[in-house]
Amino acid sequence: MKALVVGGGGREHAIVEALRRSGAEILAAMGNQNPGIRRAAVDVLLGDVTAVDRIVAWAKGHAAGLAVIGPEAPLDRGIVDALEAAGIPTVGPSREAARLETDKGFARSLLREHRVPGLPEFWSFDDLAAYEEFVNGSDFEFVIKPVGLTGGKGVRVWGDHLASKAEALAYGREILDKRVGGSARFLVEEKLVGEEFSLQALCDGKHLVPTPLAQDHKRAYEGDKGPNTGGMGSYSDADHLLPFVTRGEYEQALDTMRKTLAAMASRGTPFKGILYGGFMNTRDGPKLLEYNVRFADPESMNVLPILEDDFLGLCHRLTEGRLPSSGRFAHAATVCKYVVPTGYGTHPRPGELLKVDEESIRRAGARVYYAAVDEKAGHVYTTTSRSLAVVGVAEDLERAEALSEEALAFVSGTFYARRDIGKPEVVRAKAERMERIRSRVPG
Repeated sequence: MKALVVGGGGREHAIVEALRRSGAEILAAMGNQNPGIRRAAVDVLLGDVTAVDRIVAWAKGHAAGLAVIGPEAPLDRGIVDALEAAGIPTVGPSREAARLETDKGFARSLLREHRVPGLPEFWSFDDLAAYEEFVNGSDFEFVIKPVGLTGGKGVRVWGDHLASKAEALAYGREILDKRVGGSARFLVEEKLVGEEFSLQALCDGKHLVPTPLAQDHKRAYEGDKGPNTGGMGSYSDADHLLPFVTRGEYEQALDTMRKTLAAMASRGTPFKGILYGGFMNTRDGPKLLEYNVRFADPESMNVLPILEDDFLGLCHRLTEGRLPSSGRFAHAATVCKYVVPTGYGTHPRPGELLKVDEESIRRAGARVYYAAVDEKAGHVYTTTSRSLAVVGVAEDLERAEALSEEALAFVSGTFYARRDIGKPEVVRAKAERMERIRSRVPG
């Protein structure tokens, strides 16, 4: 069976490896020369991943029997609709269903209309005067979000990115003037206090199969400082929860996602593909920060390596609307740390040579997934985005983190990596902070 994978990042490399374990032959369409994907593929199409007609014609000509879409941009262009019209079953939502990610206003309004639990308070603006009136009359901290796609870098949080009403007004004006995210409209939401977590699930339109929880780290620098990025790394725990998420809180988040699926089906736009909920665990339980309509990057690299089911088979069952009631994942902890170009998040430095000792990484018990690098004449170079990820997999979080650190020693060159991701003392501090939040004790 030939399976098309669209995208050339770390997430897509993890998808490719999961499909290969199931015996699939890989066709890869990607914008960069990802060496891990290239070596795994029987054929590669290099070019713009939003060039829908070109990709569909190529996939059809190569007799693809299945497609899995990695990034959000081609989903927004309707690639799933086009592939399925060409007779290629595809893991990914239709363009209309993809609005759960591509139009945050649509997603918030859908949840409010259907009374889906876990929805924060929000307001929508497309008029500067109305927004100025709101800001000048507000007496609480809030978050500003463009409604369209910004690569995870468009959100501004009071206290982290915004220090005054003047700065909040300036960012709202920038969104409207420059159409940040592709639209002259944005959301304002109450600022939530707690710990973030990611819940990813395979969805067939009616049912979902959840994967283990993971926590991403968006900020560039250790201690969750610095600018927002696409994600510097992530971890998951051996019990498939997280130290600051109880079983009951997990079930609440899952209920939000199940009721979202039901709401999408009721409006005649069933959601098929990967639904990824970014949640904030608060003293009032999990609140939905946003939906994404594809595997998370980097959190996909936490869950796909420990999937014990046949991934190709699950993908087929997803496209046919007959997913099982649950999936099987190894009871192992994982820690993913990204290698990024120096200056990533502000002024990344491309063109730096990276040397990766893959064999030593494997011997250490870790995995390596290439991301937005370019391979030229057998050498790997940085671009302006994330370069590669190392993932430690072990019986507990402490050992998994140690393996990821050991693996980083086998990457040489000029780069940066956040070393605090998954550190036992950091994770303990998060769990203790969540206990204080639950008990409403300040500090």
